[in-house]
Amino acid sequence: MRGNGTPLKARLRATYNKFRQKAFVVRSMEEQKDKTASGFEMHKVLGPFSLVMLGIGCIVGAGVFVLTGVAARKYAGPAVVLSYALSALTAMLTAFCYAEYAAELPVAGGAFNYVSMTFGEFAAWVTACDLVLEYTLSAAAVAKGFTAYTAALIGVDVRYLRLQASVFTLDFPALGAVVLMSFILMRSTADSSLFNIIVTGLNVVLIIFVLCAGFPYATAENYTPFMPFGMRGVFTGASVVFFSFIGFDTVATAAEEVQNPGRDLPIGIVGSLSIATGLYVLMCLAITGMQRYNEIDLDAPFAAAFTSVGLGWAQRIVAAGALTGIITSLLGSLLGQARIYVTLGRQALAPAWLARVDPACGTPRNATLVTMFTAGFLALFIDIELLAELVSIGTLVVFCSVCAGVLFRRYHVHGSGEPLRPVLSRLGAVVAAAVGFSVSFTERAPIAIPILFLVAWLGVTLSFYMLPVRYVPQVFRCPLSPILPSAGMLSTLHLIGSLGWPAYVRWIVWFIMGTALYLNYGMHRSQGEAGGAAPGHPSPAPSSSLEAALITNGLHTALPGSANSSTNGSPLERSHWGGGEAHGELEMGPAGAAGGAGHGGASGAGGGHGGFGGPVARGQGDGVGLLGPGVQRSDGQGYGAHGKGGGRG
Repeated sequence: MRGNGTPLKARLRATYNKFRQKAFVVRSMEEQKDKTASGFEMHKVLGPFSLVMLGIGCIVGAGVFVLTGVAARKYAGPAVVLSYALSALTAMLTAFCYAEYAAELPVAGGAFNYVSMTFGEFAAWVTACDLVLEYTLSAAAVAKGFTAYTAALIGVDVRYLRLQASVFTLDFPALGAVVLMSFILMRSTADSSLFNIIVTGLNVVLIIFVLCAGFPYATAENYTPFMPFGMRGVFTGASVVFFSFIGFDTVATAAEEVQNPGRDLPIGIVGSLSIATGLYVLMCLAITGMQRYNEIDLDAPFAAAFTSVGLGWAQRIVAAGALTGIITSLLGSLLGQARIYVTLGRQALAPAWLARVDPACGTPRNATLVTMFTAGFLALFIDIELLAELVSIGTLVVFCSVCAGVLFRRYHVHGSGEPLRPVLSRLGAVVAAAVGFSVSFTERAPIAIPILFLVAWLGVTLSFYMLPVRYVPQVFRCPLSPILPSAGMLSTLHLIGSLGWPAYVRWIVWFIMGTALYLNYGMHRSQGEAGGAAPGHPSPAPSSSLEAALITNGLHTALPGSANSSTNGSPLERSHWGGGEAHGELEMGPAGAAGGAGHGGASGAGGGHGGFGGPVARGQGDGVGLLGPGVQRSDGQGYGAHGKGGGRG
């Protein structure tokens, strides 16, 4: 190791260099859609109604029966209805960004894939770690609630359903719920969807019953004063109840099993969120109309409210409604986590066997089993309350990343050679203004300071209009861009700012653990090619207007390998067609097809390319590959300005 420092320094230097090469590699749309590692396709059985019911089942859990009362009594009073409206608006901003990605990239994995194709492998890995927090920890926490509400429904003390063993409290009903939901998911997506539709339908019926039973006892006097804690209380209440809306993103993780993704996914995401918002607003009006806000019970607001008006029997109905919400929330969390494991397995960031799909059932059994064991273990042994805030901050970081991704790719295309600074500087300014607003607002600074940060945020957001739009989605486009995605970043960062330092410290510890795992495992096994296009390391600029057009229209696809060639005498610094090193000539016809010739290297797998067609050609050129020693024949492709042409190696 002489001249290179100690072995430790050499290892750290090698790790750093590897990180620079791999961490920012951006996988193309085609690579994200590669399902080879799964062996078989998941069954496409989900339609718009199934997706709406899946979203409602994941969103409307037991929390609404508790959080509504907490927010009304401690923060907003009867104006908690405005808190829910603001939270719904925040969730809808993020939902539109999810819908844009999901409609265009209908594969399992959701936000992981979106971040991977926008910000690179390491950011996607961090997103995956946050999604583990959202799905696995929330599944365990929800399973704990299953035991509590089962006890309330049958009228026994919850201690009789849990076994005290030394320092541990063994929660076997919670474990049983995780196992049962996992086996339903493994059976088939069609069966689990039908089960979800039935249980979610029952949950909605029970909520409607609660509303019908409660509204006759609502009085106008209980709605005054309407805003006892002022607008600051309304905003604080919105931060508390926002987590009632988490769950719609599970619809995006199931995109691979959707029959018509471009149409159905936006309907499922936005539709389920809209229906959930309507139910929440009505429940707010019911609870604050039945009791004065300062008399609402913090632990069981609806049950206590019904008892106060002589309807004690209705608390069993409330418990049944909460229990059905818990079951569907648990089902959605387990489904979402399994699909994240599938994607990690496909991209070699996790063992490949996690990506396998059962040929008979069309479900990822291995990934579902791993999810069952991890969530079941936590539900059985661990007190989840200490980790609850991790779920919140992890989910909000993911939401903010997806909103930022929509903005980033609208104004920058990887491999185009365009500078990154104009886009990244604006994104950084949006983050800075949002954090400044959140800190000044939560720390109760003079009102002029939060307003100043809001004005700064608006100015930076409007400055995006000065940049040329580089990419427009063809399936579903997030409306009102850049204002809507930027507002999504503002709202999610503000909610992160309301969580407090304990949540930040726990998330940083989790981030460090995830980074260590990536540096020691994922980085060395993943499929990303060092040197690929990356946010911080863009590919060289195209050497011709035609190649630029191909890049802009998504035809210049990064595949493993590289090639050196020339087009009309101009050097192409890098091109990612071909499996190994290839040297040859490409010719462009003035208005028709042209052929090219290439020589595959001794270790290369790819032969030559078809030539580029002229400006009005349809890519009809034939490519001829002259093979290197020991290499079998392979096919090339001819590309024209308006499509692909066949080529032969």
